[in-house]
Amino acid sequence: MIGRSREALRRLGEFLTPFEGCFLRKKQRGAVMRYVDGLIGPSERKNLQQMWASLEDPGDYQALHHFITESTWPDQKVWRTLRETVPDRSGLLIVDDTGIPKQGRHSVGVQRQYSGTMGKIGNCQVAVSTVLRSSDSTWLLAMDLYLPETWTEDPERRAKGEIPEDLLFRTKWQIALEQIRTAIREGFQAECVLADAGYGECLEFRSGLGRMGLFYAVGVTGQSSVFEKPPHLVGPKQSRRGPPRPRRIARNQRHPISIAVLAKALPRFAFRTYTWRNGSGPRHRARVAALRVVPAQGWQKKSVHEACWLLVEKRSNETKYFLSNLPPQTTTHRMVEWIHARWSIEQNYRDLKNELGFDHFAGRRYEGWNHHAVLTALAYTFLQMERRRGVRGGECLTLPVIRKFIRKVLLCLHVAGDRDMFRTVVDFHRNPPLRM
Repeated sequence: MIGRSREALRRLGEFLTPFEGCFLRKKQRGAVMRYVDGLIGPSERKNLQQMWASLEDPGDYQALHHFITESTWPDQKVWRTLRETVPDRSGLLIVDDTGIPKQGRHSVGVQRQYSGTMGKIGNCQVAVSTVLRSSDSTWLLAMDLYLPETWTEDPERRAKGEIPEDLLFRTKWQIALEQIRTAIREGFQAECVLADAGYGECLEFRSGLGRMGLFYAVGVTGQSSVFEKPPHLVGPKQSRRGPPRPRRIARNQRHPISIAVLAKALPRFAFRTYTWRNGSGPRHRARVAALRVVPAQGWQKKSVHEACWLLVEKRSNETKYFLSNLPPQTTTHRMVEWIHARWSIEQNYRDLKNELGFDHFAGRRYEGWNHHAVLTALAYTFLQMERRRGVRGGECLTLPVIRKFIRKVLLCLHVAGDRDMFRTVVDFHRNPPLRM
């Protein structure tokens, strides 16, 4: 145990070494180590005060608080360095957002808004992130706080949240597209981009991925409309009087129809049963139909889109729809497997919250939130690397198991560093209380 503990601490130090160049001052580099230790450590509630109290060498509390909430170190430089440390460079890129419930209304970005995590409209912050899903690991590549227009357009709220002057309102899909663009620019290769209907419904998001030459498989709603066959657009007949009629129509024997109506009309033999597994969990089963369609968004403005895949999935009493621009020769089984790889980012959010207290941060400033987010990503990446070492060494390890081991190591160091606590533990071990 002692040998493994020393090795784990040595690896943590080696992992953090490349990030030293992101911080100009020695005190800042020490604060990074303390904060990451606190996130991984034994404190169950990850607010700054409790994390600080659990550290072996806590230093000055006010200095650590200032480092997170007010110091002006560049979080984007840390993100770039973190992406450079990711050992896998290709796989599935998955985008999603998660809600962070809040009681008050002063934390930057908070308002009553829909959160898929909560499954309803509630008072929360929303974070948008992109992860890389490789063959055996999930790597967090970017995370940004979504700022509603009520925060970007209100000078008073901007001032209170200390939102940079050059930061304008961006929709969630715009944030996600920029994160993907950055990942591709820095050398990551995406076999396919995955997203739910919150992003897939947006034509601009899908078009942006297409312009980058990326394949996607995204959720859509049944209200989206498509052509069953490629439409032929022609100009309407013009009258001799009056201005020219700008509207163009599609003469394709029929107008576009909604995906829900099209799916309902499909015969039973169009569906086949497919199975998949989310990690080591049980196998899931659904009946899926795959057909080629042409998205109809913007068809009245001459916009004719390329044909793509429409997948209709029926499970119990639920029907889901997906659009994908994967090549025509792609098998349905491959598309089903990739579409359901989205569970990886959901597991990512659970680990960030349950194991590292990502949603416990109580700071109100924009810069403080970004500092907390990127340092949480550092801790998560280190644990993922430790998990990969265990898996490749023959051990069946999950991230909570890895974090539990590291937490024990840090707790032992904390006890050993406190003489009074150490004596108490030794006395308890030598003279255990009588069992009733």
